[in-house]
Amino acid sequence: MSSLPQSRRFYLSPRELQLPDTALTLREREVLGLLAQGMSYKMIACECGITFNTVQTHIKRVYMKLGVNSATKAILLGFRKGIISL
Repeated sequence: MSSLPQSRRFYLSPRELQLPDTALTLREREVLGLLAQGMSYKMIACECGITFNTVQTHIKRVYMKLGVNSATKAILLGFRKGIISL
């Protein structure tokens, strides 16, 4: 086992290498919508009643499913595709 926390891993597990299902879950859409409203990861965690690490996981999966690598791109694509709205 690695001594680094999971959020600090520098590799992808075989599960993460699989092609993701492109449909966002309800929670992923909720987290993306809150991110679009300007909330920090800590604020999103508090609002949703989940941990900071869970928020990171949801955001990571959103990025993978949308094929982006930043919050700005994820939010823009979310609006363009009608996944989120204000």
